[in-house]
Amino acid sequence: MVKKKIPIEVTSWLPRPASDYPGCYPLGFEKYLKDWLQTENYVHFFGGKAKTGYRIDIVETLSPNLCANVETLPMIVNEQFEGGMADPPYDERFAKEKYNCKYPKWGKWTAELVRVVKVGGLIAIMQNYIVPKLTKCAYEKIYIIPLRIKQFPKVVTIQRRID
Repeated sequence: MVKKKIPIEVTSWLPRPASDYPGCYPLGFEKYLKDWLQTENYVHFFGGKAKTGYRIDIVETLSPNLCANVETLPMIVNEQFEGGMADPPYDERFAKEKYNCKYPKWGKWTAELVRVVKVGGLIAIMQNYIVPKLTKCAYEKIYIIPLRIKQFPKVVTIQRRID
């Protein structure tokens, strides 16, 4: 069996947050998404404070395009988007302390993310580690984003839907 090498790129930009919301991206992060996902037509899970994509979040006061739990999205049809981005709470403590919500079930929300992205589309997930390969997907590229000293780097794992 021949293993495919996954390109890994270490990159950086301004490490300060883009707003005072605890779950916001580093300043300047979103300008890369169109190129990384190779589309402007992407869904943005946990994206209430994002400025790009079709934003879905459970926090109504963030004014997302759709206020909903991303674990089940019957109102969105299969393969509606050409790409997807997710920045979930990183662990149960983050969910409780920073967002005052239940920790989302990995298998549920990732299945929904894959379902709503077209075959061939790219899916990016930001986390503190390289995320597991999603069902019906293949690794494409990994970006590591160093931030401030004594702060975990952000890791954006990009996978292609291959169904």
